[in-house]
Amino acid sequence: MGLLDWFVRKNTTDAVNRQEPAWQSSRSPSAGPFGRYSGDVWATEWAVRTVTGFIASNIASLPFKAYRKDANGDRSEATGSKLAGVLSRPSVLPGVTRYALFRDLLLDLLLTDRMLALLTPGPYGSPLIRRVAPMNFNVDVNGNQEPIRLNVTIDGHTTAIPLPSSAVMLSTGYETGMPIPDTIAPILAEGRALADYRRNIASNAARVPAYLYRPTDAPAWDDATRSRFARDWAQFSGDGAKAGSTILLEDGMEMRAVNGMFKPVDMDDSAARTSIACFVANLYGISPENIGFRTGTKSNIAEYKDQLWSVELAPYLIALEETLNLVLPEACGEPDLYVEANLDAKLRGTLETQYQALSTATGRPWMTTNEARRLVNRPPVPEGDELITPLNVTEGGQPSPQDGGRTQQAQEGRQ
Repeated sequence: MGLLDWFVRKNTTDAVNRQEPAWQSSRSPSAGPFGRYSGDVWATEWAVRTVTGFIASNIASLPFKAYRKDANGDRSEATGSKLAGVLSRPSVLPGVTRYALFRDLLLDLLLTDRMLALLTPGPYGSPLIRRVAPMNFNVDVNGNQEPIRLNVTIDGHTTAIPLPSSAVMLSTGYETGMPIPDTIAPILAEGRALADYRRNIASNAARVPAYLYRPTDAPAWDDATRSRFARDWAQFSGDGAKAGSTILLEDGMEMRAVNGMFKPVDMDDSAARTSIACFVANLYGISPENIGFRTGTKSNIAEYKDQLWSVELAPYLIALEETLNLVLPEACGEPDLYVEANLDAKLRGTLETQYQALSTATGRPWMTTNEARRLVNRPPVPEGDELITPLNVTEGGQPSPQDGGRTQQAQEGRQ
Protein backbone atom coordinates (compact mmCIF):
# COMPACT_ATOMS: atom_id res chain seq x y z
CA MET A 1 0.00 0.00 0.00
CA GLY A 2 1.45 3.34 -1.03
CA LEU A 3 1.59 6.42 1.16
CA LEU A 4 -1.23 8.15 -0.77
CA ASP A 5 -3.47 5.05 -0.51
CA TRP A 6 -2.82 4.90 3.24
CA PHE A 7 -3.58 8.60 3.63
CA VAL A 8 -6.85 8.44 1.71
CA ARG A 9 -8.02 5.27 3.45
CA LYS A 10 -7.08 6.54 6.89
CA ASN A 11 -8.80 9.91 6.45
CA THR A 12 -11.88 8.27 4.94
CA THR A 13 -12.08 5.92 7.91
CA ASP A 14 -11.71 8.81 10.34
CA ALA A 15 -14.41 10.83 8.59
CA VAL A 16 -16.93 8.11 7.82
CA ASN A 17 -16.63 5.43 10.48
CA ARG A 18 -15.53 7.17 13.66
CA GLN A 19 -16.78 10.68 12.82
CA GLU A 20 -14.25 12.19 15.17
CA PRO A 21 -14.80 15.88 15.98
CA ALA A 22 -11.37 16.64 14.53
CA TRP A 23 -12.53 18.83 11.68
CA GLN A 24 -10.31 21.83 11.06
CA SER A 25 -12.69 24.29 9.48
CA SER A 26 -16.32 24.89 8.60
CA ARG A 27 -17.49 25.64 5.08
CA SER A 28 -20.21 28.23 5.68
CA PRO A 29 -21.84 30.92 3.52
CA SER A 30 -19.35 33.65 2.75
CA ALA A 31 -19.60 36.94 4.61
CA GLY A 32 -19.19 38.82 1.33
CA PRO A 33 -20.58 42.15 0.12
CA PHE A 34 -24.11 40.76 0.09
CA GLY A 35 -24.02 39.36 3.62
CA ARG A 36 -23.73 35.79 4.76
CA TYR A 37 -26.56 34.76 2.46
CA SER A 38 -25.81 35.79 -1.10
CA GLY A 39 -29.40 35.03 -2.06
CA ASP A 40 -30.09 38.61 -0.98
CA VAL A 41 -28.56 39.67 -4.28
CA TRP A 42 -31.67 38.22 -5.99
CA ALA A 43 -33.69 41.16 -4.68
CA THR A 44 -31.20 43.92 -5.45
CA GLU A 45 -29.21 43.13 -8.61
CA TRP A 46 -31.34 42.94 -11.74
CA ALA A 47 -28.57 41.55 -13.98
CA VAL A 48 -27.81 38.68 -11.60
CA ARG A 49 -31.50 37.97 -11.12
CA THR A 50 -32.11 37.95 -14.87
CA VAL A 51 -29.24 35.55 -15.63
CA THR A 52 -29.74 33.15 -12.71
CA GLY A 53 -33.51 33.14 -13.18
CA PHE A 54 -33.02 32.35 -16.86
CA ILE A 55 -30.73 29.40 -16.11
CA ALA A 56 -32.82 27.97 -13.28
CA SER A 57 -36.22 28.34 -14.96
CA ASN A 58 -35.07 26.84 -18.25
CA ILE A 59 -33.51 23.77 -16.65
CA ALA A 60 -36.35 23.29 -14.17
CA SER A 61 -38.88 23.38 -17.01
CA LEU A 62 -37.30 20.32 -18.64
CA PRO A 63 -39.09 16.98 -18.23
CA PHE A 64 -37.04 14.85 -15.81
CA LYS A 65 -37.66 11.13 -16.32
CA ALA A 66 -36.58 7.82 -14.81
CA TYR A 67 -34.84 5.35 -17.13
CA ARG A 68 -33.62 1.77 -16.89
CA LYS A 69 -30.67 0.48 -18.88
CA ASP A 70 -31.52 -2.87 -20.43
CA ALA A 71 -29.17 -5.82 -20.78
CA ASN A 72 -28.60 -5.13 -24.50
CA GLY A 73 -27.50 -1.57 -23.79
CA ASP A 74 -30.76 0.07 -24.79
CA ARG A 75 -32.73 2.08 -22.30
CA SER A 76 -36.41 2.20 -21.50
CA GLU A 77 -38.43 4.70 -19.52
CA ALA A 78 -39.43 3.37 -16.08
CA THR A 79 -42.82 5.08 -15.99
CA GLY A 80 -44.29 3.08 -13.08
CA SER A 81 -41.25 3.14 -10.85
CA LYS A 82 -40.92 4.79 -7.44
CA LEU A 83 -38.21 7.03 -8.89
CA ALA A 84 -40.62 8.28 -11.55
CA GLY A 85 -43.16 8.97 -8.81
CA VAL A 86 -40.66 11.06 -6.85
CA LEU A 87 -39.79 13.06 -9.96
CA SER A 88 -43.44 13.78 -10.68
CA ARG A 89 -44.26 14.84 -7.11
CA PRO A 90 -41.19 15.22 -4.92
CA SER A 91 -42.87 17.16 -2.10
CA VAL A 92 -46.19 17.36 -0.27
CA LEU A 93 -45.57 20.94 0.86
CA PRO A 94 -48.08 23.43 -0.58
CA GLY A 95 -46.92 24.99 -3.83
CA VAL A 96 -43.71 22.95 -4.01
CA THR A 97 -43.99 21.38 -7.45
CA ARG A 98 -41.10 19.60 -9.13
CA TYR A 99 -40.47 22.72 -11.21
CA ALA A 100 -40.44 24.99 -8.14
CA LEU A 101 -38.19 22.64 -6.17
CA PHE A 102 -35.60 22.22 -8.92
CA ARG A 103 -35.68 25.94 -9.73
CA ASP A 104 -35.01 26.89 -6.10
CA LEU A 105 -32.21 24.32 -5.73
CA LEU A 106 -30.54 25.65 -8.86
CA LEU A 107 -30.89 29.24 -7.66
CA ASP A 108 -29.25 28.26 -4.37
CA LEU A 109 -26.33 26.84 -6.33
CA LEU A 110 -26.07 29.81 -8.68
CA LEU A 111 -26.36 32.50 -6.01
CA THR A 112 -24.49 30.91 -3.11
CA ASP A 113 -22.43 28.07 -4.65
CA ARG A 114 -24.22 25.76 -2.16
CA MET A 115 -27.21 23.47 -2.42
CA LEU A 116 -28.80 21.07 0.06
CA ALA A 117 -31.86 18.81 0.00
CA LEU A 118 -32.80 16.16 2.55
CA LEU A 119 -34.73 12.99 1.81
CA THR A 120 -37.62 12.30 4.17
CA PRO A 121 -39.93 9.25 4.26
CA GLY A 122 -42.91 9.48 1.94
CA PRO A 123 -45.93 7.37 1.08
CA TYR A 124 -45.60 3.87 -0.41
CA GLY A 125 -41.93 3.65 0.50
CA SER A 126 -40.88 6.51 -1.79
CA PRO A 127 -38.85 9.40 -0.36
CA LEU A 128 -39.76 13.07 -0.46
CA ILE A 129 -37.29 15.88 -1.16
CA ARG A 130 -37.04 18.85 1.20
CA ARG A 131 -34.91 21.84 0.27
CA VAL A 132 -32.83 23.46 2.99
CA ALA A 133 -32.04 27.15 2.47
CA PRO A 134 -28.30 27.93 2.33
CA MET A 135 -28.56 30.17 5.39
CA ASN A 136 -29.72 27.17 7.45
CA PHE A 137 -26.74 24.85 7.08
CA ASN A 138 -22.98 24.66 7.17
CA VAL A 139 -20.57 21.83 6.46
CA ASP A 140 -17.66 20.70 8.64
CA VAL A 141 -14.61 19.65 6.65
CA ASN A 142 -11.31 18.00 7.45
CA GLY A 143 -7.87 19.38 6.66
CA ASN A 144 -8.24 18.39 3.03
CA GLN A 145 -11.51 20.35 2.68
CA GLU A 146 -13.51 17.11 2.46
CA PRO A 147 -17.02 17.30 3.97
CA ILE A 148 -17.40 15.11 7.06
CA ARG A 149 -20.40 16.58 8.88
CA LEU A 150 -23.52 18.56 8.00
CA ASN A 151 -25.10 20.93 10.51
CA VAL A 152 -28.68 21.93 9.76
CA THR A 153 -30.36 24.64 11.86
CA ILE A 154 -34.09 25.20 11.43
CA ASP A 155 -36.21 27.22 13.89
CA GLY A 156 -33.33 27.33 16.36
CA HIS A 157 -32.80 23.57 16.44
CA THR A 158 -29.53 22.19 15.08
CA THR A 159 -29.09 18.65 13.78
CA ALA A 160 -25.67 17.18 13.00
CA ILE A 161 -25.64 14.62 10.17
CA PRO A 162 -22.46 12.56 9.59
CA LEU A 163 -21.36 12.46 5.95
CA PRO A 164 -21.69 10.65 3.64
CA SER A 165 -25.39 10.03 4.18
CA SER A 166 -27.97 8.33 1.96
CA ALA A 167 -30.51 10.99 3.02
CA VAL A 168 -28.47 14.01 1.88
CA MET A 169 -28.19 15.65 -1.54
CA LEU A 170 -25.38 18.16 -1.12
CA SER A 171 -23.25 20.45 -3.25
CA THR A 172 -20.79 22.78 -1.54
CA GLY A 173 -19.04 24.33 -4.50
CA TYR A 174 -15.39 25.25 -4.56
CA GLU A 175 -13.60 25.43 -1.25
CA THR A 176 -13.15 29.20 -1.27
CA GLY A 177 -16.82 29.68 -0.37
CA MET A 178 -16.98 32.78 -2.59
CA PRO A 179 -20.02 32.63 -4.91
CA ILE A 180 -20.15 34.46 -8.23
CA PRO A 181 -22.26 37.44 -7.01
CA ASP A 182 -19.67 38.21 -4.31
CA THR A 183 -16.87 37.91 -6.86
CA ILE A 184 -18.41 40.51 -9.17
CA ALA A 185 -19.60 42.79 -6.36
CA PRO A 186 -17.34 45.71 -7.48
CA ILE A 187 -18.85 45.62 -10.99
CA LEU A 188 -22.38 45.46 -9.57
CA ALA A 189 -21.60 48.35 -7.22
CA GLU A 190 -20.47 50.39 -10.21
CA GLY A 191 -23.82 49.75 -11.88
CA ARG A 192 -25.69 50.86 -8.74
CA ALA A 193 -23.59 54.03 -8.57
CA LEU A 194 -24.41 54.84 -12.19
CA ALA A 195 -28.11 54.32 -11.53
CA ASP A 196 -28.02 56.53 -8.42
CA TYR A 197 -26.13 59.27 -10.26
CA ARG A 198 -28.60 59.26 -13.14
CA ARG A 199 -31.55 59.32 -10.73
CA ASN A 200 -30.09 62.29 -8.85
CA ILE A 201 -29.46 64.15 -12.09
CA ALA A 202 -33.00 63.50 -13.27
CA SER A 203 -34.50 64.54 -9.93
CA ASN A 204 -32.38 67.56 -9.03
CA ALA A 205 -30.90 69.06 -12.19
CA ALA A 206 -32.49 71.96 -14.07
CA ARG A 207 -35.31 70.77 -16.33
CA VAL A 208 -34.61 73.47 -18.92
CA PRO A 209 -31.01 74.38 -19.77
CA ALA A 210 -31.80 78.12 -19.77
CA TYR A 211 -32.13 81.15 -17.49
CA LEU A 212 -34.23 84.35 -17.35
CA TYR A 213 -32.46 87.57 -18.27
CA ARG A 214 -33.81 90.95 -17.07
CA PRO A 215 -32.14 94.09 -18.46
CA THR A 216 -30.23 96.25 -16.00
CA ASP A 217 -32.18 99.35 -17.09
CA ALA A 218 -35.56 97.73 -16.36
CA PRO A 219 -37.64 99.33 -13.62
CA ALA A 220 -36.64 98.22 -10.14
CA TRP A 221 -38.77 95.54 -8.45
CA ASP A 222 -39.98 95.89 -4.95
CA ASP A 223 -40.33 92.79 -2.75
CA ALA A 224 -44.05 92.42 -3.47
CA THR A 225 -43.52 92.53 -7.25
CA ARG A 226 -40.62 90.07 -7.08
CA SER A 227 -42.69 87.66 -4.94
CA ARG A 228 -45.64 87.94 -7.33
CA PHE A 229 -43.45 87.08 -10.32
CA ALA A 230 -41.93 84.12 -8.48
CA ARG A 231 -45.42 82.78 -7.67
CA ASP A 232 -46.54 83.24 -11.25
CA TRP A 233 -43.40 81.53 -12.55
CA ALA A 234 -44.03 78.55 -10.28
CA GLN A 235 -47.38 78.02 -12.01
CA PHE A 236 -45.54 77.36 -15.26
CA SER A 237 -43.07 74.78 -13.87
CA GLY A 238 -43.16 71.52 -11.92
CA ASP A 239 -46.72 70.59 -10.97
CA GLY A 240 -48.06 74.09 -11.44
CA ALA A 241 -51.51 74.71 -12.92
CA LYS A 242 -49.99 76.17 -16.11
CA ALA A 243 -47.04 73.81 -16.46
CA GLY A 244 -46.06 73.31 -20.10
CA SER A 245 -47.49 76.59 -21.34
CA THR A 246 -45.59 79.85 -22.00
CA ILE A 247 -45.31 82.71 -19.50
CA LEU A 248 -45.60 86.31 -20.61
CA LEU A 249 -42.29 88.05 -19.83
CA GLU A 250 -42.20 91.78 -19.04
CA ASP A 251 -39.69 94.62 -18.86
CA GLY A 252 -37.64 93.29 -21.80
CA MET A 253 -36.94 89.96 -20.05
CA GLU A 254 -35.54 87.11 -22.15
CA MET A 255 -35.06 83.38 -21.71
CA ARG A 256 -31.51 82.60 -22.75
CA ALA A 257 -30.19 79.08 -23.40
CA VAL A 258 -27.13 77.77 -21.56
CA ASN A 259 -25.28 75.59 -24.04
CA GLY A 260 -22.65 74.50 -21.56
CA MET A 261 -25.11 73.25 -18.92
CA PHE A 262 -25.02 69.54 -18.16
CA LYS A 263 -28.21 67.77 -19.25
CA PRO A 264 -29.42 64.31 -18.12
CA VAL A 265 -29.31 63.12 -21.71
CA ASP A 266 -25.57 63.79 -21.73
CA MET A 267 -25.10 60.98 -19.22
CA ASP A 268 -25.67 58.04 -21.54
CA ASP A 269 -25.15 55.21 -19.06
CA SER A 270 -27.22 52.67 -21.01
CA ALA A 271 -24.09 51.36 -22.72
CA ALA A 272 -22.39 50.93 -19.35
CA ARG A 273 -25.37 49.07 -17.90
CA THR A 274 -25.52 46.80 -20.94
CA SER A 275 -21.81 46.11 -20.60
CA ILE A 276 -22.25 45.15 -16.93
CA ALA A 277 -25.20 42.88 -17.78
CA CYS A 278 -23.17 41.16 -20.51
CA PHE A 279 -20.29 40.74 -18.05
CA VAL A 280 -22.60 38.97 -15.60
CA ALA A 281 -23.99 36.72 -18.34
CA ASN A 282 -20.52 35.78 -19.56
CA LEU A 283 -19.37 35.00 -16.03
CA TYR A 284 -22.21 32.49 -15.71
CA GLY A 285 -21.28 31.10 -19.14
CA ILE A 286 -24.40 32.31 -20.97
CA SER A 287 -24.36 34.24 -24.25
CA PRO A 288 -25.90 37.71 -23.76
CA GLU A 289 -27.85 37.17 -26.99
CA ASN A 290 -29.72 34.23 -25.46
CA ILE A 291 -30.96 36.40 -22.60
CA GLY A 292 -31.62 39.57 -24.59
CA PHE A 293 -28.78 41.72 -23.28
CA ARG A 294 -27.50 41.93 -26.87
CA THR A 295 -29.58 41.61 -30.01
CA GLY A 296 -28.91 38.62 -32.20
CA THR A 297 -29.64 38.42 -35.91
CA LYS A 298 -32.14 36.21 -37.67
CA SER A 299 -29.29 34.20 -39.18
CA ASN A 300 -27.60 33.30 -35.90
CA ILE A 301 -30.50 32.99 -33.45
CA ALA A 302 -30.85 29.23 -34.17
CA GLU A 303 -27.13 28.72 -33.55
CA TYR A 304 -27.37 30.58 -30.25
CA LYS A 305 -30.26 28.34 -29.18
CA ASP A 306 -28.33 25.17 -30.05
CA GLN A 307 -25.30 26.49 -28.18
CA LEU A 308 -27.47 27.33 -25.18
CA TRP A 309 -28.51 23.73 -24.57
CA SER A 310 -25.46 21.90 -25.85
CA VAL A 311 -22.79 24.07 -24.23
CA GLU A 312 -23.98 26.85 -21.92
CA LEU A 313 -26.64 25.15 -19.78
CA ALA A 314 -25.05 21.69 -19.94
CA PRO A 315 -22.77 22.10 -16.86
CA TYR A 316 -25.65 23.19 -14.64
CA LEU A 317 -27.91 20.43 -15.95
CA ILE A 318 -25.24 17.75 -15.46
CA ALA A 319 -24.57 18.99 -11.93
CA LEU A 320 -28.25 18.63 -11.03
CA GLU A 321 -28.64 15.22 -12.70
CA GLU A 322 -25.57 13.77 -10.99
CA THR A 323 -26.63 15.13 -7.60
CA LEU A 324 -30.02 13.45 -8.00
CA ASN A 325 -28.51 10.18 -9.23
CA LEU A 326 -26.09 9.92 -6.32
CA VAL A 327 -28.96 9.48 -3.86
CA LEU A 328 -32.44 9.10 -5.34
CA PRO A 329 -32.26 5.67 -7.07
CA GLU A 330 -30.82 4.01 -3.95
CA ALA A 331 -33.31 5.77 -1.70
CA CYS A 332 -36.15 4.42 -3.86
CA GLY A 333 -34.75 0.89 -3.72
CA GLU A 334 -34.16 0.98 -7.49
CA PRO A 335 -30.37 1.23 -7.96
CA ASP A 336 -30.65 0.09 -11.59
CA LEU A 337 -32.54 3.26 -12.54
CA TYR A 338 -31.25 6.75 -13.20
CA VAL A 339 -32.59 10.27 -13.73
CA GLU A 340 -32.12 12.17 -16.97
CA ALA A 341 -33.64 15.36 -18.36
CA ASN A 342 -35.34 15.15 -21.74
CA LEU A 343 -33.59 17.80 -23.83
CA ASP A 344 -35.66 16.97 -26.91
CA ALA A 345 -38.46 19.05 -25.42
CA LYS A 346 -36.32 22.17 -25.91
CA LEU A 347 -34.59 21.27 -29.18
CA ARG A 348 -37.53 20.22 -31.33
CA GLY A 349 -37.77 23.53 -33.18
CA THR A 350 -40.87 24.65 -35.05
CA LEU A 351 -43.62 22.21 -36.07
CA GLU A 352 -42.58 22.52 -39.70
CA THR A 353 -38.99 21.63 -38.84
CA GLN A 354 -40.09 18.69 -36.66
CA TYR A 355 -42.37 17.26 -39.34
CA GLN A 356 -39.71 17.52 -42.05
CA ALA A 357 -37.08 15.92 -39.80
CA LEU A 358 -39.40 13.03 -38.87
CA SER A 359 -40.31 12.40 -42.49
CA THR A 360 -36.65 12.38 -43.49
CA ALA A 361 -35.67 10.14 -40.56
CA THR A 362 -38.37 7.56 -41.32
CA GLY A 363 -38.04 7.77 -45.09
CA ARG A 364 -41.80 7.99 -45.55
CA PRO A 365 -44.87 9.84 -44.27
CA TRP A 366 -45.25 9.22 -40.54
CA MET A 367 -48.83 10.37 -39.95
CA THR A 368 -52.09 8.89 -41.25
CA THR A 369 -54.76 10.95 -42.98
CA ASN A 370 -57.14 10.77 -40.02
CA GLU A 371 -54.39 11.71 -37.56
CA ALA A 372 -53.71 14.82 -39.60
CA ARG A 373 -57.42 15.65 -39.89
CA ARG A 374 -57.80 15.24 -36.12
CA LEU A 375 -55.21 17.98 -35.57
CA VAL A 376 -57.44 20.50 -37.38
CA ASN A 377 -60.71 19.22 -35.88
CA ARG A 378 -61.93 17.53 -39.04
CA PRO A 379 -63.92 14.27 -39.03
CA PRO A 380 -62.24 11.01 -40.09
CA VAL A 381 -62.62 9.65 -43.61
CA PRO A 382 -62.95 6.02 -44.73
CA GLU A 383 -59.61 4.24 -45.10
CA GLY A 384 -57.92 7.21 -43.48
CA ASP A 385 -56.19 5.13 -40.82
CA GLU A 386 -53.72 3.57 -43.23
CA LEU A 387 -50.22 4.99 -43.52
CA ILE A 388 -49.81 5.92 -47.19
CA THR A 389 -46.42 5.63 -48.85
CA PRO A 390 -46.15 7.65 -52.09
CA LEU A 391 -45.21 5.69 -55.24
CA ASN A 392 -42.07 7.76 -55.68
CA VAL A 393 -40.77 6.65 -52.26
CA THR A 394 -39.53 3.07 -52.42
CA GLU A 395 -36.86 1.05 -50.68
CA GLY A 396 -33.51 2.10 -52.06
CA GLY A 397 -35.07 5.09 -53.84
CA GLN A 398 -35.80 8.52 -52.38
CA PRO A 399 -35.06 8.74 -48.67
CA SER A 400 -38.15 10.89 -48.04
CA PRO A 401 -41.04 12.54 -49.89
CA GLN A 402 -39.23 15.89 -49.60
CA ASP A 403 -36.15 14.60 -51.45
CA GLY A 404 -37.55 15.30 -54.93
CA GLY A 405 -35.28 12.68 -56.49
CA ARG A 406 -32.08 14.59 -55.71
CA THR A 407 -30.42 11.69 -53.86
CA GLN A 408 -31.19 9.16 -56.59
CA GLN A 409 -30.00 11.54 -59.30
CA ALA A 410 -26.76 12.17 -57.43
CA GLN A 411 -26.20 8.42 -57.07
CA GLU A 412 -26.71 7.94 -60.81
CA GLY A 413 -24.37 10.80 -61.65
CA ARG A 414 -27.08 12.99 -63.13
CA GLN A 415 -26.50 15.92 -60.83
